[in-house]
Amino acid sequence: MAEKLQKRSDILTSARALFKENGFHNTKMEDIAQRAGVGKGTLYEYFKNKQEIFDETCIEYVELILEKVEEISRMNISFNEKLLILFKKRKNSMYEDFEKSPIDYIMSYKNIISEKVVKRLFDHILDMNKIMIEIINQGKEEGVVRKDIPSEIIACFVVGTLGEYFNLKMYKQESEFNEEELIFNLLFKGFSVK
Repeated sequence: MAEKLQKRSDILTSARALFKENGFHNTKMEDIAQRAGVGKGTLYEYFKNKQEIFDETCIEYVELILEKVEEISRMNISFNEKLLILFKKRKNSMYEDFEKSPIDYIMSYKNIISEKVVKRLFDHILDMNKIMIEIINQGKEEGVVRKDIPSEIIACFVVGTLGEYFNLKMYKQESEFNEEELIFNLLFKGFSVK
């Protein structure tokens, strides 16, 4: 059973890399099988067609992000520490398989993904927002986040900032200063002169 799950995961990882490199239309089932190190017949044991593989790569990746955000939310650390970890994880590992944010990537293929899969993806995104709201509420309980602003609005700012920071990092070299802390301070303390 574990071997079958691993083979399925290898197929999806290989397919995601090929979709990134070649696009959906230029990726063939043979390419996926070869990259995954399986026969084409084995590929069809796991998936009906390329469409199903693509859908599953998107779902699997969003689920991976959700798992990492959940993991961070369960850590027994402060709100500030959780937020900094979110920025660092986002930059360092969460999206290495995509040339742009996974949501942008998925939405660029929205005409290919079935409505059922899009709904499932957005359900996961809503779950991530709920987790972010829990993290924001922790900050309110710690007395470091303003209580007069709805947690949902603050979560939008945090998630939006995370996404745009990631997009910026995709096209920019490393800086000599600690960007995560700078972004965190801008988000957390604002940028107006007091």
